[in-house]
Amino acid sequence: MGRIRYGLKNLHYAIATEGTGGALTYATPVAVPGAKSISLAPAGTAIDEPADDVVWYHKDTNDGYTGTIEFEDTAAGDAFLAAVLGMTTDANDVVFEAASDEYKEFALLGQFTLEGGADNETGKRFCFFRCVAARPNTDGQTKEVSGLTIATNTVNITAMARINDDMVKASCDSNSASYANWFQAVVTA
Repeated sequence: MGRIRYGLKNLHYAIATEGTGGALTYATPVAVPGAKSISLAPAGTAIDEPADDVVWYHKDTNDGYTGTIEFEDTAAGDAFLAAVLGMTTDANDVVFEAASDEYKEFALLGQFTLEGGADNETGKRFCFFRCVAARPNTDGQTKEVSGLTIATNTVNITAMARINDDMVKASCDSNSASYANWFQAVVTA
């Protein structure tokens, strides 16, 4: 019997700090409640070398992933954006965006629900080790007589390989020994 994957929850981020030789260390993961969707597609290039009227050699490069995450407009979401986009917050909790803000690299963690697996798996957790985010659009609409249009934050994400060890992502299902503590610290290889 096959398993299915659906849902998204437990979105977290962990700010990365670069050390010797490009090695990253991570802050404790911080939750971003209100996750709605994630869509990260593989990035890379297909290399084909023709010879003898056929494709003699084929290779796909792994340049990480690009795509979007979407989450509700919450205080935790604002804190995430301020942290990864390098914005500043004053004593009155006003967030300031400056043209000179320096984006920070971070790990992105989350969880999907699994159902129907042979070993009673209930979830799959993931971690993209080296991400950067782009500023989201600022969207909103007036309240219509027919109802509300809910605005959310949609953020473009690029997930790249770590410089020191070439790692892009990790994942485990609920049968893994790492599953229970996945959001306590970024998993290491």
